[in-house]
Amino acid sequence: MLRKIKDYFLCVLSALLLILSFPIANLWICAWVGFVPLFFAVEGKPPGKAFLLAYLVGVIFWLGAIYWLTNVTFIGMLLLSLYLALYFGLFGLIISVSSYLLSTTYYLLTIPALWVLLEYARSHFLTGFGWALLGYSQSSNLPIIQIADITGVYGVSFLLVMVNLLIYKLLKEKNKLSPV
Repeated sequence: MLRKIKDYFLCVLSALLLILSFPIANLWICAWVGFVPLFFAVEGKPPGKAFLLAYLVGVIFWLGAIYWLTNVTFIGMLLLSLYLALYFGLFGLIISVSSYLLSTTYYLLTIPALWVLLEYARSHFLTGFGWALLGYSQSSNLPIIQIADITGVYGVSFLLVMVNLLIYKLLKEKNKLSPV
């Protein structure tokens, strides 16, 4: 029971950090660690559970990111949030499955690439909803967004997810080494 509460807490924390990284709060630094709680929440979970936990992050994130659509339609905003959260769920599923299949080196390249693929799909498939791509959270971080000149917003998203993974891996290693 305590593990479930911890997982839900990590999911809510991840969603809040990601929401805060976007222009409404403009705390772009939060995006550099926003996925770390999610990575800990889905760690070692079966694919279905990882999907649901990541989906929860997605629902909370999208409700916070597109809350203003309630001025147009509450039901539409809710349904759109539930749909867009599926991409987060797929990301959690991918993390769960690939953590067993990939070495750390490949993991650090493949997971960010898969996030970018999901962002690209979200931007072009069905809704064509290209808002709130992770790279957009860095719009006020001028040194970082310079890479967008070469890579576009997807390169910035890739870098953010890669750094989140590195932080997650470092924290995980630190926990293994520290005496209990």
